[in-house]
Amino acid sequence: MTALELAAVLSAGAYFGFLLLESWRLQRARAQLAIVVQVNGTRGKTETTRLLAAALRAGGLRTLAKTTGTEPRLILEDGSERRWRRWGAANVREQRNFMFLAARRKAQAVVVECMAVSPDAQRASTAFLTPDLLIVTNSRPDHQEELGSPEQALAVFAEGIPAGGTVLTADPGIHGELGRVAAARGAQAILAAPCPEPGPWHPDNAGAALAAAAQFGVSPASALAGMRGHTPDPGAFALRRIPATAVTVVDALAANDTVSTDLLFRRGEAMVPAGAPKVLLIGNRDDRPDRALAYARWAAAAPERWTSVLWAGAPGPAAQRTLAAAFPGQGADGRPRLRRLRDVRELALEPAGTVIYATGNWRGLGPALAALAPALAALAPREEQP
Repeated sequence: MTALELAAVLSAGAYFGFLLLESWRLQRARAQLAIVVQVNGTRGKTETTRLLAAALRAGGLRTLAKTTGTEPRLILEDGSERRWRRWGAANVREQRNFMFLAARRKAQAVVVECMAVSPDAQRASTAFLTPDLLIVTNSRPDHQEELGSPEQALAVFAEGIPAGGTVLTADPGIHGELGRVAAARGAQAILAAPCPEPGPWHPDNAGAALAAAAQFGVSPASALAGMRGHTPDPGAFALRRIPATAVTVVDALAANDTVSTDLLFRRGEAMVPAGAPKVLLIGNRDDRPDRALAYARWAAAAPERWTSVLWAGAPGPAAQRTLAAAFPGQGADGRPRLRRLRDVRELALEPAGTVIYATGNWRGLGPALAALAPALAALAPREEQP
């Protein structure tokens, strides 16, 4: 054997030894955790994770949670939180690191939002967590280049159903398919009822959290008490008011698909004066041209709905052409119906009484909007899924 061949053999042996050690460490960490819940789906994952963690804490369980909504957050056992530190791009291996952290902190229960998008990465997330319970919030059109249609995405979500465990959803439209896969794996599928108590949450997300907490012995009264005190995600749906103006913003920037956006906008329309001028604001990301085009086509399908359209970021040529064709000329105020937003502070220049409906992408535009326009304290009960 040559020196090069020997080095290759030793390297391969070291690599496989490392894999065995990693597997042993992960199994050891998992064995120390009595309850592991993974939350997956298209929309509502972050809120469901936060609500369930609050419910389990209220039930006396030492609970650690991790969300990756508008920004990654670690929610500690007392409900306080801190940013989940990343040393580069998001990587599914952080699920592994979270499991090690939870074991070191002697957590009894962990609730983890699935951070993965691609099917392979979702499988890796499940392998790292080996959950007792999978929650699937819903399946909607998003990340279609990786997950395909909502039906194909649901098939990927269902792969995470633990053999002999439980899958839970509050969406009756996907419960049947989840039940079919669960039966083949010796698992049970639970359809949760919407939460009966109005609150600053979507009733399906809160209902899923209530039903999941009950699976682990937490009473509805205790769970609801904990949920009432939960901290929403920084990008949660909000009604905002720009100071020193009569301009209102319906902030749905974190809803990254048109179906969820439409539901939230419908909710917003019920919370603002009827007949107010309606301006659509689409935030765009350079790396999401497909999403920008989807929003452009959605807006163009009903141009009469909007007084004008503002776009921020880089929607791409196809999206710009679509919007330009649907919103030509000038509005009643003499300004172009399609305008570019270069600075979020320009929103304060809209006419008094205008309602701005913001959607598309939270990153970049979302924090700037939140800094400019505080959220109003009172929100009507949610009637549609974010």
